[in-house]
Amino acid sequence: MADLHFYPVFERLPAICNLGYDVVPADKFPRLVAWTSAMQQLDFVRKEWVSANLYCHFIASQKAGSPDYEMQMDEETIAMQNSVA
Repeated sequence: MADLHFYPVFERLPAICNLGYDVVPADKFPRLVAWTSAMQQLDFVRKEWVSANLYCHFIASQKAGSPDYEMQMDEETIAMQNSVA
């Protein structure tokens, strides 16, 4: 159960990496990478997964001074997420 509480933090890390920060290098944290991969295989995690692109969109809107709290996923983003899951 504790894994479910911590996983959302690690779900957001790829968005931070897309912005140019390598917060958790895979070569230094192989067990963390394995845990994240295992979590992504769980059905209830896959159903609620949010892409790094959507997080990046929010971060960019926040940096621009108008956070997009009402972000909507378009059909392409939903299809991409379903293909990854």
